[in-house]
Amino acid sequence: MTDNELQEMRQQMELLKEKLNHQEVVNEQLMHKAIETKLNRLSLNRKIKRVYMIFCMLFIPWLLVEGVGLPMWFALATVAMLALSLVYHEAFMEHISASDLNRYSIHEINEKAIRLKRQGARWIRIGIPILIVWLIAFIYVVQHRFELETEGQYILYGIGFGIIIGACLGVIIYKKQQRMIDDLRSDIQ
Repeated sequence: MTDNELQEMRQQMELLKEKLNHQEVVNEQLMHKAIETKLNRLSLNRKIKRVYMIFCMLFIPWLLVEGVGLPMWFALATVAMLALSLVYHEAFMEHISASDLNRYSIHEINEKAIRLKRQGARWIRIGIPILIVWLIAFIYVVQHRFELETEGQYILYGIGFGIIIGACLGVIIYKKQQRMIDDLRSDIQ
């Protein structure tokens, strides 16, 4: 091999190294963008949940008292249950957003995602018993407030239908959030 051939090979190696470094930077930027997109979606879902819970805290008591004719104490207990849910989601669940990419390492974001997934599962274990207690109280109040053969029966059918729809939507939203967290973690890894 001559010096010219050796020099040409060195130049080609340098050019190849530059291209590989550029490719690595582009891949890192793409990965960063994909993670940012998933973090934005998680953050958006959190905001939608917040607005939904506040809407329910305002609308459901009116519906229970004015629409159905239930006592005010039951409407206030319902607001307390919804407020508990809002407080849990805002204060006790891990919050992940795209701005975390600038403050935390990828490893720390992954740890936050793991905690968020666990906290979501923990809320299911807390929320379902609370909902069951509320449902039992609702049935009790309806039984003592209305004649079950007429209007009470229709109210119970309505709440049963609403519980089924709400449970299906809740499961879908929960699974979607858990899947989004899994997708985020797979992108990180």
